[in-house]
Amino acid sequence: MAGVTEDEAALYDRQIRLWGLEAQNKMRSAHVVVVCFSGVATEVIKNIVLSGIGSLTIVDSELVRPDDLGAGFFFRDTDISRKRIAEAPLARVQALNPLVKVRGAEHSAVASSDACKMLQADVLVACAGTRAELETLNTHCRAHNTMFYATQAQGMGGFIFSDLGPHYTYALELPMPGKQEKQRFRYTQSFVTLHDSLRTTWSKSPREDEIVGQPVRRISAGLWATWALWELQSRKEPVLSVEDFATKLETLATDLMRAKNVQVETLARQVDMPHFFATFARAMYTHVSENSVAGFAPVTAVLGGLLAQDLLNALGHTQVPMVNWCILDASSGTAPIHAIGTLPATKEA
Repeated sequence: MAGVTEDEAALYDRQIRLWGLEAQNKMRSAHVVVVCFSGVATEVIKNIVLSGIGSLTIVDSELVRPDDLGAGFFFRDTDISRKRIAEAPLARVQALNPLVKVRGAEHSAVASSDACKMLQADVLVACAGTRAELETLNTHCRAHNTMFYATQAQGMGGFIFSDLGPHYTYALELPMPGKQEKQRFRYTQSFVTLHDSLRTTWSKSPREDEIVGQPVRRISAGLWATWALWELQSRKEPVLSVEDFATKLETLATDLMRAKNVQVETLARQVDMPHFFATFARAMYTHVSENSVAGFAPVTAVLGGLLAQDLLNALGHTQVPMVNWCILDASSGTAPIHAIGTLPATKEA
């Protein structure tokens, strides 16, 4: 149990048995930065603090709003109109695990290279931001060897994007035919940045399934809606009503699919597009019109749980990582993963 104190050994005994001492040691020395104390962030924070990361920094400069209380179980009525990273919410996070260093920080220029360098994070999780802000933050994380996640709940769904670096390695222990003991294999996965993933264009091949060297073309409607939302935000067009919002999102999503050589009929066979975008627009209207980051608690719990598990695996370099988009649809109970702009992992000889 080299490097692990008696308190840590007692507290983390079950998970050390699960994923090994080496992985636990990597976690206990890791610094995780979470940008925006949203509902999804709440679930991520709970899971990684209980698992025993070394330190956590929550970056947020906003005040607690009444709608934050729904999924933000670190907040109370008395916190409304006070800073999200005030002493009381941080103390509740700290109470989960006294062995983890917890602090809050305000960085109005968190997307700057200097801020990323100052934070010195092993992993950064962005729980809010426009497309341009997330792309910039991802670029700076790459420059400072910081693994990057972006996520947001969207009504009954949400997304996770991951970039663990250009040469992320992980190990798997796999059973071998005729042998009782498992054999350890190492893999290298080359992730792409958010900027590069968003600019992936599909082949015009008539096949709709996975093409060698190309991402899957049957992409979830939630991803097209997310990309359409980012495009609408970048244009800064006024949203007059929920109905207007839904129409614009569907139009932009359709334009994006055609620009990427994806037949709109492919998505139309999967979902009722007018109904889907109307539902998505209702869920995201408050977010767009009032800049809210609140979420539906059951959805944020699942989305945050998925991200936290992948984050812990990434720190320990164990298990197959999420590559590189996960789209949650809680209404159907699905969370497909789409590899967009990436190639399959390679196994070391």
